[in-house]
Amino acid sequence: MSAFFCCIWWFLLGLLLGWLLNWLLSNWLRKDSDDHGGGSGTAHAAYSAPAAAPVVRTVMGAGGIDIAAAAAAGFSIKGADDIIIIEGIGPKIKELFNAHGVSTFEQVSKMSIAQMSEILDKGGPRFKLANPGSWAEQARLASTNQWGALKKLQDELYAGVAAVADPSPDDKA
Repeated sequence: MSAFFCCIWWFLLGLLLGWLLNWLLSNWLRKDSDDHGGGSGTAHAAYSAPAAAPVVRTVMGAGGIDIAAAAAAGFSIKGADDIIIIEGIGPKIKELFNAHGVSTFEQVSKMSIAQMSEILDKGGPRFKLANPGSWAEQARLASTNQWGALKKLQDELYAGVAAVADPSPDDKA
């Protein structure tokens, strides 16, 4: 019978330690996000103050990017110029562009397809499938906060390329 009680004590100790570790990590992460502008500066303001009328504010990032409008259009932007939201650009292509001094929507919008292809070629064969045909237009829409138009354009794209409709039966002959 004493072995049973011993197991219960170890189980309870594990629960306590798990709860304590969870509490410490959540407070540490909350403090870290507050230090970097991710929070309101007070960890428990939502719990201590009564609900006030909602305040509508526009969050403008670098280059005048309206992050709140982007979020309202369905984009999850991690920074003011998160070029990953461009259909066809992923984390590796972003790293490649950043290594070549291209990191903002405005810079991508001013590039030609040849310039983007040159950067992709320098990245090696793993980037051969990338097609930068619509990237400048997408970047222009993002840099001018035309998030609705960008969403509509991206709905028509597949991996950054305009979706091709099935050819008609007459064209198959």
